Amino acid sequence: MYTVENYPNFFQVIPSENAFNSAQVALLKHFNWSRVGTLYQSTPRYALPHSKLLSDLESAKIEIAAQQGFVDELESAISKLKEKDVRIILGKFEEQWASKVFCEAYKVGLYGKKYQWIIVGMYDYDWWKKHSDNLTCNQSQLGEAMEGYLATDILSLSSTEDITVSGLTSAQYEAQYKQRYGGSTNRFHGYAYDGIWLIALAIQMVKRKLIAIGSSRTVEMFEYRDPLWGTLFREAFKQTSFIGVTGPVSFTRNERRGFILLKQYQNGTEVKVGEYDTLTHRLKLRKDARISWHGANHPPVDRTLIVIQPSRVRFTIYAVIVTFALLGIIMASIFLVINIRFRNQRYIKMSSPYMNNIIIVGCMLTYTSVILLGLDSGLTSEESFPYICTARAWVLMNGFTLAFGSMFSKTWRVHAIFTNIKMNKKVIQDYKLFMVVGVLVIVDVAILTTWQVIDPFYRETSLGTKMPSAQNEDSVVIPELEFCKSQKMTIFLGSIYAYKGLLMVSFYLSWFYLRI
Repeated sequence: MYTVENYPNFFQVIPSENAFNSAQVALLKHFNWSRVGTLYQSTPRYALPHSKLLSDLESAKIEIAAQQGFVDELESAISKLKEKDVRIILGKFEEQWASKVFCEAYKVGLYGKKYQWIIVGMYDYDWWKKHSDNLTCNQSQLGEAMEGYLATDILSLSSTEDITVSGLTSAQYEAQYKQRYGGSTNRFHGYAYDGIWLIALAIQMVKRKLIAIGSSRTVEMFEYRDPLWGTLFREAFKQTSFIGVTGPVSFTRNERRGFILLKQYQNGTEVKVGEYDTLTHRLKLRKDARISWHGANHPPVDRTLIVIQPSRVRFTIYAVIVTFALLGIIMASIFLVINIRFRNQRYIKMSSPYMNNIIIVGCMLTYTSVILLGLDSGLTSEESFPYICTARAWVLMNGFTLAFGSMFSKTWRVHAIFTNIKMNKKVIQDYKLFMVVGVLVIVDVAILTTWQVIDPFYRETSLGTKMPSAQNEDSVVIPELEFCKSQKMTIFLGSIYAYKGLLMVSFYLSWFYLRI
């Protein structure tokens, strides 16, 4: 690929690879594709335009998910595009490699309604039939992988009815060309024709320039190595602009600007689907030859859509759990009323009714913690979730302490009575049992207060395993789990488990001793 700086006297009548870049970017924008991958042949003809394509994509704010070049091996490049979940692939390679590219794409599954190939298709007619040697897939498989690819190509002749510089329309010129040359299929003849007109108009402009500056030279005195003639003709070519049979002819940085053909492979043949005007940067898609989408009625998406789905407790299940918890609270309230109302009855009085009341209150708090443990940010809000975490800890810990602490105190008193027959059965009064429970509650309050002051709760989330979406095959669902978190949670939980565990062990040892 040439540059103006290196070859200032080189003017390209046929649109260059850079013109195809702008057409491809226009296609991406039209279909709202903002994430692509590229596959290119690592030769100067394709590597240099590919570098320009990357800068054009970045300017258009299009994400380049992967860029893979190849020399003589395709498998790894195609596989990496698949691994990167590239759905829109921009390809730059010669036609000898095109069949191999699509054959390899067939083998790894990089084709179909989830994918869209956009290639530079300056290839011969029916090129896929001419390079089937040494392929590892048959023509049917190759055609299946190729189905629906979009290609940018030069426009052999303008599709407008504009009168060209020769006084003919493109259709009239084509009729005269076919009449003279019969079945010739050279698609560059229109560019050769416009090239001759370009030279003629440039010579005419140079002649007028020489007359305008009062020079004694004429174009017949042209000398190839004379710098003056180089300057005159360079300026003439840059300033020349006309309507040719291939469309508008003009140059920007010595490169032709005009129309780019857009075509698509449909059912075994290439069909024209539109044009791109590099002068006005307008994309014109044909209405009579619609782009097909591999059997779908819409363009493929440019990536796998990731849906983060909060994992919530189903409301029906939560409602059932809350109902049972409320029934437990109601039942405990009834027991509390009965225990207070009939506290002087012999059997109730013997069971320490005041301690029973504390046990019932502890159970009510524990039932309440069940309701709090089922609450999430879906039922409340993310802002209130840390407060729910705090309420869970306080209600559950104090409920456990009141219920099991009281039971432990009563068991301890019974154990003390039955292990010391000389001890007065009234020696351990209720206030001593209250003190035991009070100490346990104070320990809870101290730990929880320290925890909330030093290291308060906050909402934390974690993502689960990806799962395919049942509604959309282009989507995956990732469940999001939320939970209460603090920086030093392990330390505080460890201390709580330690002394609560000792409480439980002491209770069960006492109960077991009494059983035997």
